[in-house]
Amino acid sequence: MTQPHSTRGAWLIVLASLITIAICVYDYYTPETGLIGSGGLIFVAGAAVLMLLASLAMAKVPNRPAWVQTFLVVSILLDIIGTAVCGYFLESPVIMSAQALALLGWIINVISNATERSVETDEVEDED
Repeated sequence: MTQPHSTRGAWLIVLASLITIAICVYDYYTPETGLIGSGGLIFVAGAAVLMLLASLAMAKVPNRPAWVQTFLVVSILLDIIGTAVCGYFLESPVIMSAQALALLGWIINVISNATERSVETDEVEDED
């Protein structure tokens, strides 16, 4: 059974993952960063691509089963945490800032989804 879920905040996560991918590509090919050819950047870029795909699924498909919503929310949160830690070890403040933006989008998405559910519950209770 599919339910409508909130897409608020998903676009912030999309933006944050695009920023992370762009910074990884820049750092990978720029000698001045000291990270040229680093395997850690490839790992972070791969995680950012997965975050991009998951957040696009959240943004573009509002009617999805509850188990898909739970999977997307949990996997994006784990991706944000892991990517932020990798950004810390790579000493890249831009990657960490992008993940802070992604976390803000995740929080907006979760809170707005819970708010919409409580409004639907209140409407059902008022009809009695």
